Amino acid sequence: MGLLGTLVAGAGFALVLLLVRAGWPPLRALDAGAADAFHRLDTDHPHLAQTAEIVSDAFDPVVFRVGLTVVAVVYLVHGERHHAAWLMATVFGGAGLGLALKEMVGRARPVLPDPVSTAPGMSFPSGHALSATIGCCLLLLLTLRFLPRGGRIAAVVAAAAVVAAVAFARVVLGVHFVSDVLGGVTLGVGWVAVTTWAYAAWRRETGQPVSGPADVGTREQPCARR
Repeated sequence: MGLLGTLVAGAGFALVLLLVRAGWPPLRALDAGAADAFHRLDTDHPHLAQTAEIVSDAFDPVVFRVGLTVVAVVYLVHGERHHAAWLMATVFGGAGLGLALKEMVGRARPVLPDPVSTAPGMSFPSGHALSATIGCCLLLLLTLRFLPRGGRIAAVVAAAAVVAAVAFARVVLGVHFVSDVLGGVTLGVGWVAVTTWAYAAWRRETGQPVSGPADVGTREQPCARR
């Protein structure tokens, strides 16, 4: 499943990236049309932009990074250094990957008259969408084992809703195109799949089975000697 998730998410991100770089007319029309439409909505309904700003601030990348760093520190205190390393590599490795891709792609942010919000740096992929996806995926993996079946479904729905809300907010604010947030979400899913696949492989190599997502984050046992 980890390999499948990696392939699907990776293919999705690669497709969005190629279409953005190629300036594919339908995608370019979608991006420009959505940016203009939401800018008009923001002008007519200022509360929409205010709500989007609140969502964007509440789920800022720093919020996820600080929260997951605290979780990693708790793991370290309990001697779970491999869990901590997996979390930090996923969170900060994903952030570094996103920044590197921004510079490589070099896409400018939407240019709108009288913008309701601004943001520094390049546009693709969306850092907010990327961080929200990574953060929500990691939190899901860490909490699934504590939840009953119904709770797991609710948690997945809630995580998807948070990611969708963050992505929508960035487009509403006019600081990202639709393809930027799509790129951030697919990259985030793919990156978590890669790091979690590697983490699960390590656990199996040391005699600690990972039969499903609910086994991620369970207490480590002493490594089997070979």
